[in-house]
Amino acid sequence: MRRDTLARGLRALLVGALVSLPGVAAAGGVLGLSYNSSDRYGESFTFVADADDGTYVTVNLSVTNIGPGSRTGICRVTVLQPGKPVWAPQKRLGANDWGYDPALDTLTIGECSARATDKGLTVEAPLDNGRVKLEYARKPEPWSPEGSVVENGKDRYRHEVLVAGSPVKVTLRVPLREAVTLTGGGYVDHSRSTVAPAKLAKRWVRFRVLKGPPYAVVLGREGQEGDYAPVYLWEDKGEARLLESFTVTQTGTKEKSTWRAEFTDRDGKPAVTLKGTSLLQRSAPVESLGMLGGLVRPVVGSPVTYLLRGVMERPGKAPVDGLMEVSVEGE
Repeated sequence: MRRDTLARGLRALLVGALVSLPGVAAAGGVLGLSYNSSDRYGESFTFVADADDGTYVTVNLSVTNIGPGSRTGICRVTVLQPGKPVWAPQKRLGANDWGYDPALDTLTIGECSARATDKGLTVEAPLDNGRVKLEYARKPEPWSPEGSVVENGKDRYRHEVLVAGSPVKVTLRVPLREAVTLTGGGYVDHSRSTVAPAKLAKRWVRFRVLKGPPYAVVLGREGQEGDYAPVYLWEDKGEARLLESFTVTQTGTKEKSTWRAEFTDRDGKPAVTLKGTSLLQRSAPVESLGMLGGLVRPVVGSPVTYLLRGVMERPGKAPVDGLMEVSVEGE
């Protein structure tokens, strides 16, 4: 393998470990960055859309010091259309090629951009001769439940939800495919961290009901030392309900597996059950490197992420369909 090809691959893995993190208080407007000079610094906005036809889209706009260079901007897109190959382009840019305009509350990374207004939020990502545009009908309203700040020595990770649920218009132009305009539900969050991804969590569980109303968000993090925070359930209106802990069970292996998560409340009683029903994607970037994975594993660990269609069950309430995501450290 050529050295420059290997270097690009390793940098992409380091970036991927950052943008997979969930949602942090902005400097300036909602989309402002809080830049840090730490070598472990990474900050990311994640924009999610779940369209009515089953198409799943994410756009990640991030800045990081991890890997060669500093103040690197990244625009990355993932498009999963039913029955079609995944389309996942990304572009890395230097410090002079990204910026934030507080007057317009607009973050720009190369030709990719996100803009927040009192009426909603618009994201555009033209990459590799294709284009993704997401238009959220609800304006960002940031919130962070208890436990959203995780400390590791002097380092810190912070999580903030910007849009927990909103109608979204999705415009897609994927190379060699027919351009489409779709509708569905969307979610947006923001993360900022100086904690090395390998030390941040043993596992994450996320569930999002985006085709509301009603909307819902479940988030759970299990730390490397067996601690649990943040862990909560938010349902459409009001404050997030803080939960105590969760367990995760895998049935089957790799692409033939499904998942179940059981959450308890702070009195130790069953609160939420999440069940995966069909697998959309399994992502294991470090695993795919084989022996070369040892070069990046000390920093990013060996994360494996499963994205599934699933169902949320709560005592006394009807089941609700949504998107389930389980991230584990190796398997």
